[in-house]
Amino acid sequence: MTELNESIPFVGFVYDDNLMVVQRQTPDAIGARQAIIPFRSISYIKITAIVLPKAYTEFGFKGSLPKV
Repeated sequence: MTELNESIPFVGFVYDDNLMVVQRQTPDAIGARQAIIPFRSISYIKITAIVLPKAYTEFGFKGSLPKV
């Protein structure tokens, strides 16, 4: 969800220090499959797939999640 309250469902992403490029499964209303979003514009990210805790530690997160 962006700071403009826009939801952008995505299936993959890449990033650098300032930007995230997300790829959609299907094009949006104007035909775009990818969006480049500055990190400062992202309010939150919902993750619907199971992500292994190791992936979060690689992003620099600390702590542990319960096993589900």
